[in-house]
Amino acid sequence: MNERKTENRIESYPYWEIGERLPSLPEGRIERLYTHWSAHDYESVFPAYHFCIAAMPDGRILVVNTHDVRENMRDIGEHPDRPYAAHTRGRNSFAIGLSAMAMQGATPHDFGEYALTQPLIDGLCLVAAQLAATYGVPIDAEHVMSHAEAALHDGYFGNADEQRWDIARLAAEPRPLVDRDAIETGERLRERMRFFQIP
Repeated sequence: MNERKTENRIESYPYWEIGERLPSLPEGRIERLYTHWSAHDYESVFPAYHFCIAAMPDGRILVVNTHDVRENMRDIGEHPDRPYAAHTRGRNSFAIGLSAMAMQGATPHDFGEYALTQPLIDGLCLVAAQLAATYGVPIDAEHVMSHAEAALHDGYFGNADEQRWDIARLAAEPRPLVDRDAIETGERLRERMRFFQIP
């Protein structure tokens, strides 16, 4: 039997079912949110992110708080040796990382056994909207972006080794991955986040 490592188990962290209100969050400076997928299965969580969205076999979608938000409420460059959630290369200062737990073995042409699902996407967008409201982060392309969009800006977008394309597509397509995929998908995700914003 292939056991998940203890640190990757949902039960190792605080978690709640999607749709419940976020628990009390620490006050502090958060300026940006970055969305990701984990490139793993539906249930393994990783503390590189602050919040992981996990799909359970019984259909529940859980939000797992895998990292202390306070550790990223600072300029990471001043003390890079101190713990923090290292979710987006060079962009972790004053930033929260959220990840849908999915996409193990995926390519732009074949999302595989652990493909993104609409409940995972909705969960990711709902939690992002809640966090944006809590920390006063505008849901626009400057303050809320996917890792793919950040990689595009910073010169490492793609699906080769050391490149990132999460989240550049919401469904597999046979055509080659292009920059426009990241931009258009980022805007679709932000539109969904705005839908979930509390009036």
